[in-house]
Amino acid sequence: MWIDDQILRRHDKRIHSEIFIPEETMVVLGSGNDPQTEVNLEACSLRSIQVLRRYGGGGTVVLYPGCVVVSTGCWVKDPFKNNFYFKLLNDAVRDALAAKWTSLSGLSQAGISDIVMGEKKVAGTSMFRSRNYLLYQASILVGLDRTLVNSVLRHPTKEPDYRKGRSHADFLTSLMEIEQTIKSAALVKDALENHLEENLLKHLADQLIDPVTSQMPALQARIVRAEEESQTTVSNSL
Repeated sequence: MWIDDQILRRHDKRIHSEIFIPEETMVVLGSGNDPQTEVNLEACSLRSIQVLRRYGGGGTVVLYPGCVVVSTGCWVKDPFKNNFYFKLLNDAVRDALAAKWTSLSGLSQAGISDIVMGEKKVAGTSMFRSRNYLLYQASILVGLDRTLVNSVLRHPTKEPDYRKGRSHADFLTSLMEIEQTIKSAALVKDALENHLEENLLKHLADQLIDPVTSQMPALQARIVRAEEESQTTVSNSL
C-alpha cells in the first residue's frame, strides 16, 4: 500500500514519521485479513471504495477524511518485542494528543494494540517488522461515521476480549465525542505535527539505533516488488 511504501523509502533515517488525512474513503485490510469475510465488497463496489492491503497485521479499518493516520518507521534495538514497542508508540501518540487536549490523557491501550477511551476504541494500530526495522501505523477516528463503517465492514472474524461482541457502532468512539473542542481532523493533524516527534523520541529513547546497512536490501527489495505490482487494490484482483 502506498502509505507503507512512502515510509519505507525513508528507511535510511533512524526514525521518520508522516501524518495525513485521507482525501477519499478506502478500506484497508491487515496483512492476513480475508476480504471476503471482513469486508462488504458489494457495498464497497457500489460506493467505488478501494480495498487495499497494508504490510502490517491488525484488523480491517475504514479510512476517510474524518480520520488522521500516523505512520512511523524506525530502527530499534530488539528485532522482536512487538508488544513492548506497541506500548511505547501508542503512549507517544496519546501524549502528543494530550499535550493539546488534557482530556485525552485518559486514552489507554486495550486488546493487543488498540488505543481506547474506557472500553471504546478510538484508534486501530498495526506493525510491520523486518528484523530491526519497524513500521507502525495508527488510524485515529476524529469524527466517527457509523453509517459508513457499518455498511462496508463486516463483524471481524477475530476480536479482542474487551469488545464483547459489540457492533461497530457500539464499540467505536471518536476524539470529537470525547473532546468537544475538537472540530476537525485538521486540528488533530496540527497537534500531532507539533507534538508527536518529541514524544516519539521520549518514549523510544534508548531503543532507537542507527540504520543497519546490512538489512537495507530487504527493505529496498520490498519497495521494488510493490512498484512492480500491476494490481494495486484487493478489489481489482477479485
